[in-house]
Amino acid sequence: MLQSSLLNVQTTGMGERKRCTMTKPTKPTGQISCEKGYATELLDIEGVSLHRLTLPPPAPGFEDFITPWLLKTRHGTLLVDPGPAATIPCLAELLKDQGVDELDLVLLTHIHIDHSGGIADLISLFPGAKVVSHPRSFRHLTDPARLWESSQKVLGDLANRYGPIKPLPEDALLQDLPGPIPGLEVIATPGHSSHHQSYVFTNQDMKILFAGEAAGVYLGGSYIRPATPPRFFFDVAYGSLQKLMAVGPTATCYGHFGFTHNPGWLNKAAEQLVLWREALAELIDTKPDVAVEQALTYLEQKDPYLKGRHRFGEQIASRERYFIQNSIKGFLQALKEGT
Repeated sequence: MLQSSLLNVQTTGMGERKRCTMTKPTKPTGQISCEKGYATELLDIEGVSLHRLTLPPPAPGFEDFITPWLLKTRHGTLLVDPGPAATIPCLAELLKDQGVDELDLVLLTHIHIDHSGGIADLISLFPGAKVVSHPRSFRHLTDPARLWESSQKVLGDLANRYGPIKPLPEDALLQDLPGPIPGLEVIATPGHSSHHQSYVFTNQDMKILFAGEAAGVYLGGSYIRPATPPRFFFDVAYGSLQKLMAVGPTATCYGHFGFTHNPGWLNKAAEQLVLWREALAELIDTKPDVAVEQALTYLEQKDPYLKGRHRFGEQIASRERYFIQNSIKGFLQALKEGT
């Protein structure tokens, strides 16, 4: 998520299954164009297909960033992290293009606005779909006033671009697992947020991991970064990564864009967490009041995976710079507090 100050810079400088049928979405006035949204088929094997649905950017620099995952199986269809309210009409168009007029499950990895802000809007289009989320998130989903207020406070105008968070009907929440789709497992992965959870779908030798941001952000190529905003607890986040590594996925879908068949990227994310802790601890020893900007410069000298940021265009690189700095803040606070 992005603060309004950076947004301004970018804008100016750069069970019994209840079947559900999609109703027609209504575009609010000023809704973003859906022209830049697209679907990518990544798997189609043994009655299972996987698509990444890349939604159009709600703000400059957010291309290839908000990416729900669509999984079709013989037993039903599920969607992971639908994104913010502003992009739900575009998501509905992409789902229609993929022949989806029914959803069985919507899985939320966490309730940050860029991942789940549009969940109520989506359920209004698919009224029989059930939502899976961490139990501690239920009250925020059914009464999102505090969540919306917090989003506005942190994000400023970007929160308005994402669109307001509407209340989710309580009966839309799936209280008991497993749900209607066999082979689906929930893994508690706190770290990026205290209520974060990841999902694994297993079908014979196939294991598809929907990691959310528990394994950081992977944008393809050699670029990965931690997603460790304050407050950050190293042992908690590292323990979550260990759980994901133990899964041994044959495919990993990241919360922000990346997809890979190589489970080694989970190991690299764990190595990166250790590298950051060691490097920043070393830096704090010599400069106890080190600025975040200085810490970023230092890390870019130490961390080979950050170098890939510079291959992006100016606006995306600026977006990534902000997120890296926010993750550094989480690490610096944790090191100073001994957490």
